[in-house]
Amino acid sequence: MKVQIEENLYLESDGLQFILKEYSGKADNLGRPLYKVHGYFSRPTHAVKHLIKMKVMDSTAQTLSELCQDVLRIEEYIKSKLSI
Repeated sequence: MKVQIEENLYLESDGLQFILKEYSGKADNLGRPLYKVHGYFSRPTHAVKHLIKMKVMDSTAQTLSELCQDVLRIEEYIKSKLSI
């Protein structure tokens, strides 16, 4: 399984776990794509929770109020990506 979440961010599985990977758009000397692993998860829901945490940690909020607004915005964004 390989599901695109955002531009270069994917959720993949290898039969044992789910892996949150971010591809750099570059390749190594053998032509294999280079990526950064953001985590290994036993369930896709755990990967989604980690994605929310990643986005919250990227927040530039300087007050508690701004941080709360960012968290709500991020949660809504994730929900919009999950709607069928």
